[in-house]
Amino acid sequence: MYDLLLLNACIVDGTGSRPYYADIGIADGRIVKIGTVKDAAREVYDVSGKMVTPGFIDMHSHSDLIYLGDRVSGSKVRQGITTELIGQDGLGVAPVDDEDKSLMMELTNGLLGYMPAHIWQWNGFGEYLKRLESASLPCNLAVLVSHGAARVKAMKMARRKPSAAELSVMKYLVDEAMTEGAFGLSTGLIYPPCSYSEPHEITELLKVIAPYSGIYVVHQRDEGYHLVRSFEEVSGEAKEAGVHLHISHLQAYGRVNWPLMDILLEKANALMAEGQKITWDRYPYMAGCTVLTAVLPDWVLSEGTRALISNLKDPEYRERIRREYDKGLDVWNNRSISVGWDNIVVSGVRSAKNKWMEQKDCLSLAKSLGKDPVDFVCDLLAEEELAVTMISHYGSPDVLEKVLCHPSATLGTDGIYCGSPHPRLYGSYPRFLEDFVLKRAKLDWPTAIRKITGHPAEILGLKDRGVVGEGLWADLVVIEPERLSDLSSYEEPSVYPSGIDLVIVNGRLVVGPTKGLTGVFPGQVLRK
Repeated sequence: MYDLLLLNACIVDGTGSRPYYADIGIADGRIVKIGTVKDAAREVYDVSGKMVTPGFIDMHSHSDLIYLGDRVSGSKVRQGITTELIGQDGLGVAPVDDEDKSLMMELTNGLLGYMPAHIWQWNGFGEYLKRLESASLPCNLAVLVSHGAARVKAMKMARRKPSAAELSVMKYLVDEAMTEGAFGLSTGLIYPPCSYSEPHEITELLKVIAPYSGIYVVHQRDEGYHLVRSFEEVSGEAKEAGVHLHISHLQAYGRVNWPLMDILLEKANALMAEGQKITWDRYPYMAGCTVLTAVLPDWVLSEGTRALISNLKDPEYRERIRREYDKGLDVWNNRSISVGWDNIVVSGVRSAKNKWMEQKDCLSLAKSLGKDPVDFVCDLLAEEELAVTMISHYGSPDVLEKVLCHPSATLGTDGIYCGSPHPRLYGSYPRFLEDFVLKRAKLDWPTAIRKITGHPAEILGLKDRGVVGEGLWADLVVIEPERLSDLSSYEEPSVYPSGIDLVIVNGRLVVGPTKGLTGVFPGQVLRK
């Protein structure tokens, strides 16, 4: 007897092949039979007129802590995501010493959401994976070891090259994490302490993950004026180490920098023609979301998070920060120039008294408080102890199309859990399919589905997921194309999409046809 049976499915299998019709029999977490199935099953769903695809793979997720809290978020699985890749931007949560937990909490609480100290019951990377395994997981998690966590453990927040001994510590920690199941190394070269590193340090760490076929996942050092130079930096590191380069949320930040994407893609194509492995992800929106500290020069965190919170209140230190905004984009990613304070929106704060600021831009907020934008930002970060997220409107539809329609591209939500989140947290995958397939026909169904299933599974080396096939894990999504729509918006972001009728994870129904989340948590922690 099957546990679950889907009848009359139109199967888009994740390989890029043409759709076909069949029944799907599922037992013990896996797809047992594809064809005409006459046997009995505990649960039977007739999916006539609907499409069955592999579960979607979120290649850029910030769910590192959310499943360890008191509530289970349905924002990912309700949009068809059955596997998430976490530990992103070099700001994962393991490994970590007890003495550094407060520091890591403050470095990550804007990016990963605030979680109290009692949640952080681990030190090593393997201990963190075991903690995840004890949680209620609606979907699968694959984990990267993060450069920032290893660097903090080796040398705290020092803004300099590591000594030979410190680099050895980082290499040992990365190697240990790889043996425990990490899928690769992530770094975020705009986020301290990762931004304090130079290419030699990164390359040496990549040489550690190479024997494990680990991937190099990177937020580039500059996504604006120096976009091309930043790509040359990371592609050079990956080439020297012999690893697969995967660029996080590939984008050209700000109108003046949009033409640079053509140059980058030309260079990437040339390297791939020579045999280098290069892929990237992107969310299907023209605005991004990250921590508000990203608008500050990166040197402000060199003394640590507690020192920054104090320094932001010091007039002389504040004046030093202010002088940075007189410098151009050739010097640093000055967001007051690249997008403007009116396009930088406060999306999440921790305190109740500042909740009124959410969904308002920094220029308007500064004016309403009689401040200039630099003073407003510094005051807010100090008051909220750095736990502020922002949405910045920077993008071009043409650049987005070039990036996402490229054969190397896949999708990632980059969704951040905050007060008023970016709508990508709830709607990235339905939005992509609705826009690129249903509305504008830039991609056909087989190509688009492979881009978010089979392709990312290949990048991660998941041989038994990402495709609908007998013997493979039953991570499946049932879509009603006529109803498929992203219903989230910047004004009302926390809204589930329509048209995702069923979501199956490891053979268990996680999203049902009537009540949404079923309360079943069959997600697994995957190991490389």
